[in-house]
Amino acid sequence: MKKYFGPGFLFLSIFVTFLMILNKPSAMVEEKKVNVPYVKTMMLLPQTVSAQIASQGFIRPKNKLNITSQLNARVEWVSEKMEEGSSFNLGDTLIRLDRRDYELAFITAEANVLNAEVNLEREKAESDLASKEWDRVGGGSGSALALRKPQLAQAKANLEAARANLERAKRDLDRTAFIASFNGRVRSKNTDIGSTTFPGTMLGTIYSTENLEIQLPIADQDIIFTGLDFNGLQIPDKKQLDVRINLNGQMVNGKVIRAEAEVDPKTRMLSVVASVGINDDATSNLVLVGQYAQATIFGTKVNDVYVIPRNNIRNQSLWVVDSNMELMNRPVNVLRYENEYALVDEGIEDGDRLMLSRLSSLINGQKVTYSIN
Repeated sequence: MKKYFGPGFLFLSIFVTFLMILNKPSAMVEEKKVNVPYVKTMMLLPQTVSAQIASQGFIRPKNKLNITSQLNARVEWVSEKMEEGSSFNLGDTLIRLDRRDYELAFITAEANVLNAEVNLEREKAESDLASKEWDRVGGGSGSALALRKPQLAQAKANLEAARANLERAKRDLDRTAFIASFNGRVRSKNTDIGSTTFPGTMLGTIYSTENLEIQLPIADQDIIFTGLDFNGLQIPDKKQLDVRINLNGQMVNGKVIRAEAEVDPKTRMLSVVASVGINDDATSNLVLVGQYAQATIFGTKVNDVYVIPRNNIRNQSLWVVDSNMELMNRPVNVLRYENEYALVDEGIEDGDRLMLSRLSSLINGQKVTYSIN
C-alpha cells in the first residue's frame, strides 16, 4: 500500500488541479464610470439697458435770497419765523422797518402830483386862449413864447417829475416791509428790533424749499454714457436724464436739468445738476438742505450687452457652459462696471450659459450637466 500511496496522491493532485483550471471564474470587464458634475447656470441673452452712473452730493437750494435794506430806517418788528432754521410761507411778513418818514414822503409826493396836474390843465387852457387871441388879431405866425408852448411843455415835465417822485416814494414805502416771495426757511438772521439800517445793510438770508437741487460729479469714464453736452445750458425737458436719489434709505426722484461747463475745483471732475422732486408732504420732510445723498443717474441706452454679476468676472474672462455642455473659459470685453454688475459686449457666443456653481477644479472642455429652465 505504501508503494502505491505516492503515485496515487500525485495523480489525485493533478486531477484536482485540472478540475480547478476547467472551472475557474471568468473576469467581468466593467466600463469605468465618468463623474459628470451637475452645475447651476444662467441663460445669457443680449439686452438693451440704460447706463447707471453712481454719484453723490449735498442737497442745496436752487433759490437763495439775501435780505438787504435799501433805506435809512430803524427795525421796528421782526417775525418769529425769522429765527435761524425756521420755516415760512409765501406772503409772510418777515421784517418791518419804521415807515413813518416814508409815509409822509408818499403823501407829499401825492400832493405834488395833484398840483402838477392842476398846473398842466391851467397851462393847456392858457395856451388855447393865447392861440385863439393870436388868430383873432391876425398878426402872422406867433412866437412859441407868445403861444405859451414852453410853459405848456414845462408843466408836462413837472407832472412827469412829480409822478416819478410819487413812484419812488411808493417803492420806498413798500421797501419798509420784507414779504416772503416763496415758501422757504431762514439760513441766518443779522438784525433785531431797534437796530438801524442803511442802504446795503444785510438783514438775513433765506432760501426756497420749493426748488431744491443737487450737484453730482461725474467720473471721466462715465461722461460718454451721459450723452450730455457740458456747456452750462439748461437741458430741454425731453433730454433730461432721470435720477434716483437715496436719502437715508428713502428714494426720491429727480431730473438732470443742467450740465456744468467747468471742472469742479474740489473734485477735479465735471458735474451735472439735478432737481430734487418733492411730490408730497411726506417726501418734502425727507429732503433737507445740506443733506448728503447718493444718486443713480440713468444715462444713455446701451445695446446688445450682457449683464453679468461682477464676481463672475476674473481677469477679464468668465466661465461658461457652451452648447455642448462643456466648460469653457471665455475672454470677454467689459464695457463698464455698475455696482455689483458688469456690462459685457464681446466674447460670449451663442448658446453659452453662465456657470454659477463653484467646482474644485475648472478645466476647459470638462463635461457638465445642468437643468434647462
